[in-house]
Amino acid sequence: MIATIVVVIGILALLTSVAFFQLLTIVGLVVISALKGVLEWKKNRDWAVIIFALVALQIVIMIKALYDFFT
Repeated sequence: MIATIVVVIGILALLTSVAFFQLLTIVGLVVISALKGVLEWKKNRDWAVIIFALVALQIVIMIKALYDFFT
């Protein structure tokens, strides 16, 4: 349930470039990481790679949005 909501918010963040949605996506990814036990690398390696890749993508999108805002 929570993962579905985060995916929908993530898609909205990609399509609209609204900073609030991007922040919600990052917070949602952190919550999913905590719920799935992603920080236990040996147990959930697949989920860890997926979540860390999504967080990296969100950080790149956020940096681009900040760059566009200030220039």
